[in-house]
Amino acid sequence: MSLPFNYYAPRARQARLARVISSEAVGSSLVLVGVLLAAGGFALVWFASLSLGWFVVGLAGPFWMAAAYGFGLRELPPNPRAASLEALVDADVLGLLPAQHSPKQLADIATQTHGGRFFIVRFEIGPLLKTLSAEVHDSARIWDEAINLMARLSLPSISSAVLTAALLRTLPGSASQLAPYKINEDDLIDGVRWYEQMNKTIAKHKARHSDGGVGRDWSFGYTPVLQQFAQNISDLVRYQGLLASELPSREGHIKQIFHLLSSGGRHNATLVGPLGSGKTTLVHSLAEKLAEPSRDVPKDLHFRQVLALDPSSLISRARGRGELEELVRGLCHESLRAKNIVLFLDDAQLFFEEGNGAVDLSNVILPFLEGGALKIILTMDEQRWTRISQGNPALAQYLNRIVVKPTDKDETLTAMQDQLLLLELHNKVVYTFQSLEAAYRLSSRYLSDQAMPGKAVRLLESAATMPEAEHFITEVSVAHAIEQTQGVKVATAETTEERQTLLNLEQLIHQRMINQSHAVQVVSDALRRARSGVRNTNRPIGTFLFLGPTGVGKTELAKSVAAVFFGGEDHMVRLDLNEYVRPDDVTRLIADASQDSHSLTAQIAHQPFSVVLLDEIEKAHPNVLGTLLQMLDEGILRDINNREVSFRDAVVIATSNAGAERIREHIQNGQQLEQFEQQFTDELISTNVFRPEFLNRFDEIVLFRPLNQDELMQVVDIILQGVNKNLAAQKISVAVEDEAKRMLVQAGYDPRLGARPMRRVVQRVVENIVSNQLLSGQVVAGGQVRVTTADVQTMLSRTGN
Repeated sequence: MSLPFNYYAPRARQARLARVISSEAVGSSLVLVGVLLAAGGFALVWFASLSLGWFVVGLAGPFWMAAAYGFGLRELPPNPRAASLEALVDADVLGLLPAQHSPKQLADIATQTHGGRFFIVRFEIGPLLKTLSAEVHDSARIWDEAINLMARLSLPSISSAVLTAALLRTLPGSASQLAPYKINEDDLIDGVRWYEQMNKTIAKHKARHSDGGVGRDWSFGYTPVLQQFAQNISDLVRYQGLLASELPSREGHIKQIFHLLSSGGRHNATLVGPLGSGKTTLVHSLAEKLAEPSRDVPKDLHFRQVLALDPSSLISRARGRGELEELVRGLCHESLRAKNIVLFLDDAQLFFEEGNGAVDLSNVILPFLEGGALKIILTMDEQRWTRISQGNPALAQYLNRIVVKPTDKDETLTAMQDQLLLLELHNKVVYTFQSLEAAYRLSSRYLSDQAMPGKAVRLLESAATMPEAEHFITEVSVAHAIEQTQGVKVATAETTEERQTLLNLEQLIHQRMINQSHAVQVVSDALRRARSGVRNTNRPIGTFLFLGPTGVGKTELAKSVAAVFFGGEDHMVRLDLNEYVRPDDVTRLIADASQDSHSLTAQIAHQPFSVVLLDEIEKAHPNVLGTLLQMLDEGILRDINNREVSFRDAVVIATSNAGAERIREHIQNGQQLEQFEQQFTDELISTNVFRPEFLNRFDEIVLFRPLNQDELMQVVDIILQGVNKNLAAQKISVAVEDEAKRMLVQAGYDPRLGARPMRRVVQRVVENIVSNQLLSGQVVAGGQVRVTTADVQTMLSRTGN
């Protein structure tokens, strides 16, 4: 049941009056008239000694009072208990509402308010608001939806953002109308939350007191060394506008820290979690609460200063170990004497282990932890915590661990939205809601070196330099940022040129290799699925097993895919699995980049958008094949440090010569590949060449047949194209007679090795002929070398072919 709207209710009249008086033009005019009257009155009194001047000064008062009254009316509190719209709607909307209004009029009103403009900018939905009904009776449904949203989000009133969301959610066929903008009805609710949270954050920072603990700070100890070496997090939060997100999961952590720092015993907290999980931000939030303490903050922590020590900076500035020990000891003593310090050691593991950029100072810090008088917060990741716990249990027993897990999607979005206030200010850009969704999705997939929310925020920062029109950061901006920083293609095919490339992949690939049409087609289909956005993104782009004799184009197809789709043959990671025949070769496969930069995981971590070519896979040890199963099935491999490496943007091609003779026999018997493909696969399983579970991991098992004489002639043409490319710099070209080509085919083809030896024969013969003619002066720049049958015969006889 819709609530009534009384256009003449007192609150509605006040809202309209406030809109007039507090408008920039009227409000400024009232203030200006007041100032002029006051100035004129004082001038009359001062310079003319006229008592009339005091009367003129008095006339300024009503103008100032009117302006103050108008500005005060901006904050008309709602009355949630009243059963009428004028009592629930925010003043900025209420002041614009006519007695009778249609959805179209409501949309026009929304565009004049902060909440409406917020939605138009953040969701890019301006055109949708222009499609609303002009019928007055259609407005009741919108207000019903607005009231439902207000209740669902536990809001005290119907804000302009709530009204805008209600307008969009009640569009006829809203789901289909929102879909082109890549949002849904639930996203609109998230938009209202974002708007309300943004206003809350801004209001909190405007109301922040900057002098809460100054008087108390003066009464505490002198800290000259800390001032030199420590960063005051409390000052950053209070004076420099540093934003600390208030996330529900982190509030529990803060209460734990309060308890540990204020209760009896060891006054420390060790935050343990992966890089990017928000450990440092959690300390910033803590500092904010200590600077302006509420009743939840223990009294002995009120106005405590959080001072951060950077271990890596301290280590680099100290001349030697002894000096570093004295420095750290002095900093701890100074913190104790000051009596109002919470010491913060970020990346504290650098003080507890020996190594490059790390020094074990546990003997210095341990006494302060044992005593418990020093209030201290430390951070480190899980691996370092485990290492310290195992290597130095005496130290670990005095550390109170708090596990900080990565945030989920909702909290990550909240953290990103809070950070945007500063990101947008510093970079002069505006982020859309879709860009946040893209940052979460793409950072989850491609940034494995950090956790949420850190990696999502980092991606947003990268995208700040890639705005679309009018300084907007969209999901396209985020996609471009991930493509440039990670070397992958994540956006769907957008340009006409790229779409034409995808639609004509077969022709482009056949410019580099001959026939094998079935193999070329299945690979091309997989690539088109990937770039059109319809593939399974939790697996590699495509996984293929190429079977057939040597020299028939298996490797050449892999190179062609790298060149045509991935942008160059250097986008191919090639492993000869006949070098992985021992059980311990698995370690070489997944070695860390610092140990072996040529391991499979290291190369793909460096260049994830690649062709992975696994040559002679049948020769690999079963342990190696078992390790590869996860890559084929889930698109990931864990390296030796248990870090996930994604293969989900790679094409995986395995080649094998297994059963090559059987393929040749079938072809010689006049059979086509399709006729014996399944039979051949069954033979591979029955003869234990491959296990069924291994073969089933491939999208396609593709058979390559031997090339015939006509096809080998085309191979010669492709090889000659390469020769001419090499000679182009000298402005010389080569042409070979057809009969001479046949002679080259006969000399270069080996039934056991296919066309592979032919490349060497063609290049050697032709290049020798060219070099002789160049040296003898028979050909000069701009000329052409014509190779005849006699030339080839002479050269072959000299080389013994």
